[in-house]
Amino acid sequence: MGKKQHSKDRMFITKTEWATEWGGAKSRDLRTPFKRLPFYCCALTFVPFEDPVCTVDGHVFDILYIVPYIIKYGKNPVTGLPLALKDLIKLQFHKNSDGEYQCPVLNKVFTEFTHIVAIRTTGNVFSYEAVKELNLKTKNWKELLTDEPFTKDDIITIQDPNKLDAKVLSEFDHVKHDTKLDDEDAKKLAEDPTFNINMSEDTKRMMRELGTQNGRDAALMGGGGSKAQKERAAAFATLEAARQRIIDQDGPQKEAPALSIVDAASASVHGRSAEAAKAGSAEKTAARVAAHALGEIVPLNTKLVKSRYTSGAASRGLTSTTYTPVTTNDFEYVKAEKNPKKKGYVRLHSTHGDLNLELHCDICPRTCENFLTHCENGYYDNQIFHRNIRNFMIQGGDPTGTGRGGESIWGKPFKDEVNSKLLHSERGILSMANSGPHSNGSQFFILYKSAPHLNYKHTVFGRVVGGLETLSKTEKVPVDDDDKPLEDIKILKISVFVNPYTEPDEEEVKLKESSETAENEAENL
Repeated sequence: MGKKQHSKDRMFITKTEWATEWGGAKSRDLRTPFKRLPFYCCALTFVPFEDPVCTVDGHVFDILYIVPYIIKYGKNPVTGLPLALKDLIKLQFHKNSDGEYQCPVLNKVFTEFTHIVAIRTTGNVFSYEAVKELNLKTKNWKELLTDEPFTKDDIITIQDPNKLDAKVLSEFDHVKHDTKLDDEDAKKLAEDPTFNINMSEDTKRMMRELGTQNGRDAALMGGGGSKAQKERAAAFATLEAARQRIIDQDGPQKEAPALSIVDAASASVHGRSAEAAKAGSAEKTAARVAAHALGEIVPLNTKLVKSRYTSGAASRGLTSTTYTPVTTNDFEYVKAEKNPKKKGYVRLHSTHGDLNLELHCDICPRTCENFLTHCENGYYDNQIFHRNIRNFMIQGGDPTGTGRGGESIWGKPFKDEVNSKLLHSERGILSMANSGPHSNGSQFFILYKSAPHLNYKHTVFGRVVGGLETLSKTEKVPVDDDDKPLEDIKILKISVFVNPYTEPDEEEVKLKESSETAENEAENL
């Protein structure tokens, strides 16, 4: 063993090791209560401030939170001494191009080791180095930015790295006595136990009226708001009236497939008659009922085809005692994805004029189906365009008007349908707004000029074919700093001229005509 290799090895624990590693030294460091508040954080909420104010002692707060605190408690949250609103001093921090706080004179970035001061008369914040060299040493008692006179007593210390115990969080008065403002969410939660539970308005209404006739009616009608409930109620009334007419009529009646309640309700929603709501077969009606039980209303114009898989009824009947025993397997009917071969056409009526839109239903079927369905059910009516950027685009389709709301007709985001044939290449392009890949909802935007950087990131599903002068009007509307129009640009309503999804397919029309011809020939024979 070498002489120097292990010269520091000891068969005992040294004094230094006891002080730094053993004898509870590490746990003692972990138990230390010292936590210093950063200079850019509010001393009341401990989060970065937006509108800073301070006291003569240099305690910085966000004005949004300190004002209610003073009104309620009338004291300084840090020291516990009396404090009035008139004692607050508005601060003016300066930032560089990277968004970091800096001294406006020396252009040095503020860190946790910077001595930071503020001038009471103006509220401007500087590094102490600048004030010391340019004011104190030269006896120049004029503020460095505004030339406003001040005294030595007007210098307020915001942060002093030599006084580490000046902003220890555990020593703050509001931390010791746990004095805080009542949280608005806590108030709402106390008033309404379901406040923080994500539920639809229909579910909340049923929970409020649980056990009453109104609650049962809301569950029976299926929710969806008063408009949807009225439509379904009208469908039920139409169904009952049709059944009553059949009972009252004399003479032999031609047998027809049973009319499903689900089909009748869906027919009413999609503007079809009760007669057209009759399912083509008992299997397809059962498939629609099963889909409705899973929470999905299948429109009548949806084509149902046999899949390669069975319905699973035999397996369920064999392995579970809660299902009816079934000994035969039938193929499951599923929705066939409908890809129209025609374009869709709508007219958008706004407060600044009309826009005629052509929709590429043959290229973007899901996106266009989502947009057309929202147009027909009045989802976009009386909504505003919440974002308007000159020489770029105008965006709308959010019922909240904030840019963070809106959903698709399926209740969840759907995938992008980008295509090399449809690019953001010209003025008047209609495209879907999203927050990332495959996050489309209900928001859309119309381009004022080409935007190739959006290609293959947003789904182009239409274009303006009439009313470009309306775009010129909306482009000139002034906006605020967040690009929100100062003058409301509102969608009054959207008229649908051509909807390929509700029009019958040519194939179905020909099949129906051929079946009617065959029936007529059979009757003649």
